Amino acid sequence: MKRIAIICLFATALASMPAFAEEAPEAEAPEPLWTGNAALSYVSTTGNTDTSSFGLDFSFVRRPTPWGFEAYGLFNRAEDTGELTAERYLAGVRGTRALNDRWNLFGGLSGEKDEFAGFDLRTMLEAGATYKAVDNGKFFLSFDGGLTYTDEDRIEPEPDTSFMGGLAAVHFAWTFSESAKLIQDLTYYPNFDDSADWRLESITALEASLTDLFGLRLSYEYRFRNEPIGDNDDTDTTTKASLVVKF
Repeated sequence: MKRIAIICLFATALASMPAFAEEAPEAEAPEPLWTGNAALSYVSTTGNTDTSSFGLDFSFVRRPTPWGFEAYGLFNRAEDTGELTAERYLAGVRGTRALNDRWNLFGGLSGEKDEFAGFDLRTMLEAGATYKAVDNGKFFLSFDGGLTYTDEDRIEPEPDTSFMGGLAAVHFAWTFSESAKLIQDLTYYPNFDDSADWRLESITALEASLTDLFGLRLSYEYRFRNEPIGDNDDTDTTTKASLVVKF
C-alpha cells in the first residue's frame, strides 16, 4: 500500500507539471536596442483663406550598451496666400556613454536654420553629462548639464557671431495609462560671452498610442531669446497635432 501511494503521488505530480508550466508568467521581452518615431502634421485651408502648414519630426535612438546614439530632426513650414510665413529646419546627432544606471556622458552636434528668427545657420557643439533621477515605468526624470560652442551665421546686416556657452536641461515623462503619456522638456542655454544673450526652449507633448505602430501627439513648443537678433521678436511658439509612426 505504501508503494502504491508513492506511485500515485508521483503520477499526480507529473500530471500537474504542464498546468503549472502554463500558469507560469511569460518572460518579459528584452528592451529593443533601437527605437524611433516620425511625426507628421499638415493643415490646409481654402476659400476665404488660403493657408497651409506642414511639419515633420523624427528621432532614432540606440540604447546605451554602454555606447548609445541618437539622431533627430524637424522641419516646419507655413504659407499664407502663397507667402511664406514660417520655415525652420533642425538636425542633430548625439553620442552617449553609460557610466552606470544613473550617469551618462554625451557629446553632440546640431545645425538649425530659421531665417524668420534672424539666422541662416546656427551650429552648436555640446558635451556634458546626464543624471537619471527617476525611471520606474510610470515616471521618468533626468537632468542634463554641459558646455556648448555656438556659431551663428546671421541674416545681413546683422554680423555673424560665435561664443562659448552652456546647457541645463530637465526631461520629465509621466505614463498615466497603458496608452498615453505626458512629456515635458525644458532647456536653458546661457551665453558665457554675453550673459544677457540667453535662450530658453520648452516642449510639452501629450502622446496617445492607437496601435503598436501608430499614435497621436499634441505638442506645444516655446522658444525665447532674451536678446533677439535685429528687429525680430523674442518669442516663437509652435502648436502641432501630429500622426506618429513608431519604429
